[in-house]
Amino acid sequence: MQNLKAYVTQVGRAIGTRTNAIGIPFNRDESGSVALIFALSLLPLLMLAGAAVDYSRLSSDRAQVQDALDAAALAVVNKVPTMTDGEIRSMVEAYVKANIPSAANARVRLVTVERNPSKVKIWAEGTTDMSVMKMFNFDSFDYEAKSKAVSSDKAIEVAMVLDNSGSMGGSRLRGLKEAATGLVNVLEANQQSSEDLRIALVPFNHLVRVDKGYKDATWLDQHAKSALHRNNQSPNGHRRLPKNSNRFELFETLKNTEWEGCVEARKHPYDVNDNPPVSKFKNSYYLPYFFPDDRDGRRYSYISDTLSGSASYNPNKDRYGKYYQKTPSYYGPNYGCYIQKITPLTKNMNTVRADINKMRAGGWTNIHMGTIWGLRALSPQAPLTEGAPYSDKQTIKFLIVMSDGANTYSGYGAYGYTEDGRISGSGSTTGQMNSRTLKACKAAKNAGVQVYTIAYGNLGSKTTKMLRKCATFEENAFTPKSTKDMIDVFKKIAAALNNVRLTE
Repeated sequence: MQNLKAYVTQVGRAIGTRTNAIGIPFNRDESGSVALIFALSLLPLLMLAGAAVDYSRLSSDRAQVQDALDAAALAVVNKVPTMTDGEIRSMVEAYVKANIPSAANARVRLVTVERNPSKVKIWAEGTTDMSVMKMFNFDSFDYEAKSKAVSSDKAIEVAMVLDNSGSMGGSRLRGLKEAATGLVNVLEANQQSSEDLRIALVPFNHLVRVDKGYKDATWLDQHAKSALHRNNQSPNGHRRLPKNSNRFELFETLKNTEWEGCVEARKHPYDVNDNPPVSKFKNSYYLPYFFPDDRDGRRYSYISDTLSGSASYNPNKDRYGKYYQKTPSYYGPNYGCYIQKITPLTKNMNTVRADINKMRAGGWTNIHMGTIWGLRALSPQAPLTEGAPYSDKQTIKFLIVMSDGANTYSGYGAYGYTEDGRISGSGSTTGQMNSRTLKACKAAKNAGVQVYTIAYGNLGSKTTKMLRKCATFEENAFTPKSTKDMIDVFKKIAAALNNVRLTE
């Protein structure tokens, strides 16, 4: 605003000077009064038009310099503890020079550094050469820009919930990897200490997957307590597990087979919160994924329906049924469990980058499961316990949910078969999944987690609206239409998440 006032003042003076100069030769002759009036009217209009053109260039130059100063301030403020004032200034100058066009004619005038807490203040000045206004001896205009950054002493925890469904194949997944890696790089570069940043990665399609090393974890339904454990509610008896079975025991009795880490949804409403399992509430335990064998002759049959050995007699018949000591064929109880496993919160950014690069596309889309496990990755309580306590005021938690498609359900997945009734209710299955996604987002926001959402591509108005509601603020919801847009969105989110803030 001060630059605008100064510019307008100088242009106004120039217009007045030129008008007076033209009026002098004619002030003794009234015969050309019409021409005089026209000339006096036209010249200020021409000058104002030229001033508008040149001011646009001036504003563009100053904006680019301001952006470069802000970026430089953010880039160097966390280097203050390890660099001298001279090194900081050199870094600022190099950063500004690399981020503004040479035509901007700007230079850093002053850099001041403070410590405890770390602060950086930068002043710069520049000159924009006029083009049209040179006709009126108005050759250039000077401007100033300044920026100030203060380093925060707070740590951040980030869970990236990223769609790995089949529609993300090809360029979309390559772009997502680039975007997510870029976010990690920016956050890492802007932390004073590796202790200040922890990131979790939650890939999802129709399932989510934890490390199979959790097999003996107490939060898993080790003793078949959950009402969902045996699929006894399914109207199709051939799809039910034996009535006294334990899923982990079935994995053990099957030959050449072990649980690969995929988990199903807990019984509602436990599927929309991160409350740890409690023995008093049997349905609060987490359910290991087990794809049931279909009837002989059907596509998804992977063992014979004939009982073998001691399974023909009680009690093994009710406990193991047809699964007793069988060797599964192609499908098996892990069929559909091929999503990359969750990376719990970690300070090792190389691990996060490597796991981002391992992501592969396949399957359909369950945003609900990805979202709730994103919250669980940030949580201090089981199943994933790496998160700082919610009461810790020195830690800020962020959840980023990205999807390129609508919630979809088919076959056997996180809610079993659709006929099992685990995702039933009023409205469509997709509507129920959307509702549970929003409830998971609400649980995150109630816990103080800041939620960002990315609805990538043209994934439908209902899903876009749902993800917009999921975000903490409307400005936290993004709708990129191209891979390039998505990469830019991740950069914007990285800047917002930075544990550093510009104060001027």
